[in-house]
Amino acid sequence: MVLAAGVAGAARGRLPEPEPPDIAGPGLVRVTVRGASAPATASCAVFASPDGSSAVWSLRVPEAICPLAAGDPIWLRAGDLARREGPPWPGAGSFDPARDGAAAAFSVEHAWRAGGANGGYWRAVAELREATTRASRSDAALGFVVASVLGQPAALAPERRTELRRAGLGHVVAVSGMNVAVAAALVQTPLLRAGLLVGGSLTLAAALAWLPVLAYLGVTGGEPPALRAAVMFALAQLATLTGRPGHGLTALAWTAAAMLAWRPAWALDPGLHLSLAAMAILVHPTAPRGLVAQSWRVSFGTLPIVLVHFGQASLIGVAANVIAVPVFTVWVLPLGIAGMVATRWWGPEALRPAALGGQVIIDLAGLAARAPEPPWWLLAGLAGLGLVLRWTVRRPAVLRWVPGMLPCVGVLAALAYLGRERSPEPPRAWVAIGGTRSAAVIVPAPEDRSLACVRDPWLAPEAWPELLAALGFRGAAAVAAPRSPPAAAAVQAELERAGMMFSGTCPEGPALKSLRIHLEACQARTRQRRAVVRAGPEGAGAECWIDGAFVGATGPER
Repeated sequence: MVLAAGVAGAARGRLPEPEPPDIAGPGLVRVTVRGASAPATASCAVFASPDGSSAVWSLRVPEAICPLAAGDPIWLRAGDLARREGPPWPGAGSFDPARDGAAAAFSVEHAWRAGGANGGYWRAVAELREATTRASRSDAALGFVVASVLGQPAALAPERRTELRRAGLGHVVAVSGMNVAVAAALVQTPLLRAGLLVGGSLTLAAALAWLPVLAYLGVTGGEPPALRAAVMFALAQLATLTGRPGHGLTALAWTAAAMLAWRPAWALDPGLHLSLAAMAILVHPTAPRGLVAQSWRVSFGTLPIVLVHFGQASLIGVAANVIAVPVFTVWVLPLGIAGMVATRWWGPEALRPAALGGQVIIDLAGLAARAPEPPWWLLAGLAGLGLVLRWTVRRPAVLRWVPGMLPCVGVLAALAYLGRERSPEPPRAWVAIGGTRSAAVIVPAPEDRSLACVRDPWLAPEAWPELLAALGFRGAAAVAAPRSPPAAAAVQAELERAGMMFSGTCPEGPALKSLRIHLEACQARTRQRRAVVRAGPEGAGAECWIDGAFVGATGPER
């Protein structure tokens, strides 16, 4: 089986599995895995169902027992189940288990196999994910291929993902409809011909062409954009079988309706929004020909959605996409899919040719991320110019490079929405994020309470602009980390890049004893190793961050 790749590679360097408990007790829960596990940082993600229940849980289990495949039984301690709902701290985005069809999400510190490992397709997928992710963790170019082609973001270092996001190229490391479309294009024609030669049946030929696409969808985790492309491919195959002409916009509308009927939570998924918008541009009767022209139109056409969901977008990102998308489409993706199949014989090194193209995109992202950000009014001016040209010009050679009227209006509307005056909540006396041994502390500056003084910032540098804004600060007056000066320098550089670094004096902050008391109390409520607490002077009115909101004695405050 072509997907039975990387078994030996996954075994090399794997952590020793923990010893199982002696007997099943009342404090143990037995669950059965529902699909292949996906590697994550120091853990792996998997869907499972408790025995005797049809409910589906989204679990983060220790890396030591991974990879896991469908049908694998595992033991969990009931006391270890720490529920994951909402972002882990303010400004960290959103998390919704229902989006993935799960009734609840948990992190567990201990897990044990309850029986032998199962084989089959999902075992091959789990081994492939594990082997390629492990092999690429010290190689940025190879990690880019594994992240973008196989849907394993853990293979790419966080700083590289940050660069891609700043350059407007974050979408290329998320499995999209383009992945499935290229995979379908690679196998459709040869397999259609093979089916006709073997059985002479168009139905057999269409089935042969569909099965590899379905297998690739399973490898990449079945993300909404990829599922959208797979459904549209199935509709195209159905049109071929019935002899009816296909209509792109109609197929897109039916696909979107079917996906939302099956899983309504996808109605709020940014990936699906971007995928549907991009496909609507590509299948429109007036869509331009040529990969570069299409990349430009799609990049600008999806800007309103990017602005609404992520609060920022740039012309640099649009320009970078015009270069990166063709490289990804004609180089990285085809060679990556071929390399994925060839890993059965050559291991993760089969992805090396695709990694050469991945290095080109990484280098481009590094340049674009360091370029100065154009002002927002330049983006608004380009959208206004697009409207004028759409109203006044009729030459097709010019209009193929002009964004549509709807994207131009959308960009102007999104910029107007983001530019509205907001009145953030006044900062409290202090906020702490972490545990009793190590915690980042944020206190308002005495001269200007809209500026924060940050001490011991253990969070990733790219998290701090969003975190401070969500807490009501317009920037930082100082960043200090006596035990780790490089960490403070990295956070300060990120805040300077975002225009949020100022200067000022800072108070000493809360007393260590008070800090530990409130963090311990919050940890007891959330059952997490790290907690988020905010409080007034002397710890008055302390609140704990639970399920995406600060919760005090009287309930949530959103």
